[in-house]
Amino acid sequence: MVRGKVHLKKIQNPINRRVTLSKRKAGLLKKATELSVLCEAEIGLIIFSPGGKLYEFARPSMNRIIGSYQKHFASTRNNLELSDHIETLHLEVEKLRERMTHLEKMYKHMIGEDLELLNLQELQCLEKKINLGARKIWSRKEKMSLEHIRSLKMKANSIMVEKANLLKNIGRSHTGRHLNIDIMEGVNNNFEADAATEQDLPQTNLNITLS
Repeated sequence: MVRGKVHLKKIQNPINRRVTLSKRKAGLLKKATELSVLCEAEIGLIIFSPGGKLYEFARPSMNRIIGSYQKHFASTRNNLELSDHIETLHLEVEKLRERMTHLEKMYKHMIGEDLELLNLQELQCLEKKINLGARKIWSRKEKMSLEHIRSLKMKANSIMVEKANLLKNIGRSHTGRHLNIDIMEGVNNNFEADAATEQDLPQTNLNITLS
């Protein structure tokens, strides 16, 4: 006779629940013991009752089994993380490859290549994009031209100011030179006049006799 499928659910009666726990716990511990003996398997079994009471079985020891589990879990986790990271990198590379292919198609369309694959609506959309791009380029070019012209005017004004200052300094230098020449000529004339006056004065001999 085939046994029907048993639907598991919580036992509502507390007494029946404790009895079931006791019976099945004993059967589980017995199966763990048999499996460790028959197959030389390392087994660790931990059971907490609803009241918090601990039941455990370990062969050869719980510390060894827990240590082995932690080591295996760390290794498995690292492998899983590496695998997930590699999978993520593959997805990113695939997305970049698709993006590159799309950009290459757009570039060819912008320069007028491979237009046979586009329908009328796509061609009109491409034309609008090109016209919009051309207007932006022209606007940027005009702005740069105006900035260049403004810069040249500022340089020209600066050169004119420097030229005016240079001419002013040259004029001052010439004026100072003429003034120095006039002063020297005046000094020389005064010396010559004094010499002529000295020659025109009569020479008088004074003989003073001391008695």
